[in-house]
Amino acid sequence: MKGNCFNLNRTLAVMLITTSAVFLFSCGSKKSKALGSSSNGQVEIMDDADVAEREFEVNVPPSPIEKEKPKAIDVKFRLAFYNLENLFDTIDGPNLDEEYLPQGKMEWNSQKYQNKLKNMARVIDSIQPDFLGVCEIENYLVLSDLVKTSSHLSKNNAKIVHSESPDKRGIDVALIYLPGNGAFKNSATELVSLDMLPVAVTDPTKPTRSIMVAHFKTKGTNHSILVNHWPSRSGGESQTRILRASAANSMRDYLMKHRDIKYWNAVGDFNDNPTDSSIFQVLQAGDNPSWAINLAYIKRIAEPTMGTLRYKGMWDLFDQIMVSPAFYNVGPGNNIPSQQIYLRDWLLQKDGNFAGYPLRTFGGKTYLNGYSDHLPVYVDLEM
Repeated sequence: MKGNCFNLNRTLAVMLITTSAVFLFSCGSKKSKALGSSSNGQVEIMDDADVAEREFEVNVPPSPIEKEKPKAIDVKFRLAFYNLENLFDTIDGPNLDEEYLPQGKMEWNSQKYQNKLKNMARVIDSIQPDFLGVCEIENYLVLSDLVKTSSHLSKNNAKIVHSESPDKRGIDVALIYLPGNGAFKNSATELVSLDMLPVAVTDPTKPTRSIMVAHFKTKGTNHSILVNHWPSRSGGESQTRILRASAANSMRDYLMKHRDIKYWNAVGDFNDNPTDSSIFQVLQAGDNPSWAINLAYIKRIAEPTMGTLRYKGMWDLFDQIMVSPAFYNVGPGNNIPSQQIYLRDWLLQKDGNFAGYPLRTFGGKTYLNGYSDHLPVYVDLEM
């Protein structure tokens, strides 16, 4: 399909919002165990994620791929993303956190909270990222506790980028990064600025998570990371498709407006597969080397049964990493980035009806002392 997936200078009728439908939107304020070999980028288990149409044009200026010698690599880093699945503290906050309180439905107490932190830290310490995007975290406090629990994060003096979400449950997106001397021995990394992009919704009483855009400088090079947690499929995939298309619009419009950002990555739980319309048509992220290269799309085409979460026996690849052309068009002799799914035997349920599924903290109301319903993803990048 490569080279035939996009015609970016044509008019696409892909998304909603006719003049008569604009009033609907308002902005929120705030398997198996053996899955192949990893030697060629595949995952392996080792010991140790018809509504009204709006016409618009996306005219992406061509970015010619020049023939060049292998470039000198100034910075290497590992970027990861992990949906932590309801990382709540035990304190009653202003958000709708009743389920995750000691007297709540989940009987969420200090011991379960500490177990959750240790389990999340085990995964993070195994991956050893320099930048880690996360979602489904309640607040800054749980992030701070997670950093303290993780040996990788704590020994490298990890810093936290967080902003409260308009989501009524209070589940936020965030970013954790190593300011220096990480797994790739980077020089100092500093946060330059932060943008939060609101996502339009159909029901103003149900705001969703904003998209985080964190701008960094590492060894004199500017780069940006977008952290996403798009609206869920709760209520039905087709009924909620409009919401994820809205998130795609927000992200696309921002990137189109900021074409001067040479190096950018987008990570997140998009609640859609790479081939679904919100990502492939609205955002237009696929394998086009001159716009937004979705590394998850490339993996999905090559390995359609791979995924990061499992539903009704099938693997979905909702957890995705996208890169700008500058990260992908690296020239001959350099490594082309490839999204990896971090899958280990201990991250999967061993028995029962959900054997082979990601081992969760709860199965229904039953406490399993697991990790998450999603598997983490990561990529090694150079710039």
